[in-house]
Parts: sequence; structure tokens; C-alpha cells
Amino acid sequence: MAEPATREEKILDAESSLKELAEIDANRLARTEDLSKSINFAESVPAFDEMLHICKELAGRDLKRLTSQQADRIRNACKTLQSLVDKVQTFDLNQDKPLDACNQIIQEIDTAYDSVAENLLLPLAFTATQATDFTKIEREAKGFHATMKSQSEDMQKSLNKVKHEAAQALEAVKEQAAEAGVSTSAVIFEQACASHKENAGKWFIATVAVLAMTLLASSGLLVISFYYTPTTVPEAIQFVVAKLFVLSTLSYGVFWCAKQYKAERHNQTVNQHRADALKTFRAFVEGSTDTQIRDAILVQAAQAAFIGRPTGYDGPDGDSPTIVPILEPLTRTVTKEIPAHS
Repeated sequence: MAEPATREEKILDAESSLKELAEIDANRLARTEDLSKSINFAESVPAFDEMLHICKELAGRDLKRLTSQQADRIRNACKTLQSLVDKVQTFDLNQDKPLDACNQIIQEIDTAYDSVAENLLLPLAFTATQATDFTKIEREAKGFHATMKSQSEDMQKSLNKVKHEAAQALEAVKEQAAEAGVSTSAVIFEQACASHKENAGKWFIATVAVLAMTLLASSGLLVISFYYTPTTVPEAIQFVVAKLFVLSTLSYGVFWCAKQYKAERHNQTVNQHRADALKTFRAFVEGSTDTQIRDAILVQAAQAAFIGRPTGYDGPDGDSPTIVPILEPLTRTVTKEIPAHS
């Protein structure tokens, strides 16, 4: 067993040798510029590069925990590699058979990798485990896990918030679409109401005009009867028939114009009622929380939109409005609240 001082000395020597080799550039050992194109060490550059790379990695490691035998192996490997480097650097063309001497050195370099790497790889692997701070890795892994968990929770909260906002936006869109649908229907009925109102005005003017013509014709025929007296029966019949034809035609015209005026006024009133019902529909629905009452209001709105109502301009055959759809849900609600008695 080696003394601690001896082991430390060997380790320091090994570290020094490794640092010297780590500073060597393998490409410069090719010597293609100062030798010749046919005689150089370009073929040995890859082998030098592999061995020097191991030395560079091991030179940056802490060798204090190595044994004396491991330090000796490192020193021996460094001496072997340094010897090959010296042979390449001191090679001279001014000698007998320089090509054979160059090839011999190249062969030594190619076969030296196993012996050099065998002595360096074990200390390299051991120092790699020492250089790795597993506690730090574990600590960083736990921190990363905590960060990911926090980010995942934040993302889940964001997703829930977005989902809630999307649901609210969808509900708002549905309400706006419903309001737009009701408003559009009300506008349609208002346009129909305006059209019927305009037509009613025209028919009213026509009724007044035909009525005035009828009155003028009646007055004219009355005046003529004072100045004209038929002398024979055929003349009398012709005179009477002519007056009846004129008066009946004008009277029918008055009746027809008045009928059209009443029909237009009736349609105007009905469409105005439909538009008013659709405009006030949402106010009544939002004012009640009972589903059955809302359904009854919906039935009434549908009846207002699709069923004609008496307006005073139609005949006595018009259907009278019913309040049964309103009373039925109220009756069912009251019935549920009254306990059954046997």
C-alpha cells in the first residue's frame, strides 16, 4: 500500500501530464507542410485525436480519489502517448529510408490506442460519477415537477375560466339571436301593418268618392224627375230602369269600396296587435320564473302571431279571445300546492 504522500505525488504528476497532452492539437501532428506530400503523419491524426480527446476530458476531472495504481496507469498511458508525439515531432526526412521509418511510427500510433485507452477509460468513468451531482439533479427534478404541477393547475384554471366565459358568450348569443328573431318578426308585422294602413286610406278615399258620385247622381235624377214626365208607359219604364241601374251600380260601388276599406283596416289592426305582442313578449317572459306560466305566455304570443282576433272591422263571426291558456298553468300550480285530502 502506497503512502498518502506518494499517492498524492503520483496524482499530481498524472494531472500535469494530462494537462500537457490536452494542449496538443492533433491536426498539427500531421506535418504535411514541413515534410512532404508522400511522407507525413496525416493518417495518424484520427488516432491521435481520439487519444488526446480522452486526455482532455480526464484533465478537467478531480483525480484526488484515485488510487496509486490508477495514477500509475494514467502516467504510463501519458508517457506512451507523449513518446509517440515526440517521435512525430522529431521526425526528419534526412535519414535512411524515411518512408519506412514514417510508416513504422504510424503503425505504432495505430496500435497504441488499446493500451492508452485501457489505462485512461476506467479513471475517466470513475471521475464522471464524482463530477455528477445527483443531489442537485434530484433537487432540480423536484423543482421542475413542482413548476410543471403549478403550471398545470394554472392552465386548468385558465381552461375553466375560458370554458365559463365561452358558455356565457354562447348564452348571450342565444339570447341576442332570440331577441333578433322576435324583433325581425315584429318588424315584418309592422311593415304589413303600414302596407294595410296605406291601402285602407286609398279605399277610404275611393269610398268617399263613389259615395259622393252616388249622392250627385241621386240628386241629379231627382231634379230631372221634376222637369221630365214620360208620356207613355214604355218611356216611363225606360226612365225608371235607367235610374235604378245607375243608382244600383253606384250603391254597389259604395258597398264594395267600404268592404275593402274595412278589410284593410282589420288587417292593419291585427298586424299591429301581432307586432305589439312580439315586442312585449320577452318582458313578460323575463318577469316570471314559473316554467308553466312562461309556456302559457308563449302560447298567447303564438296565438297573437298566427290566430286572427276580432277588431271591430270584421263581422260578428270573429272568434273571441280566450284566457284558458293562462288559467290552465295557474290552476295546475295551485293544485300542486293544495295537499290532497282523502
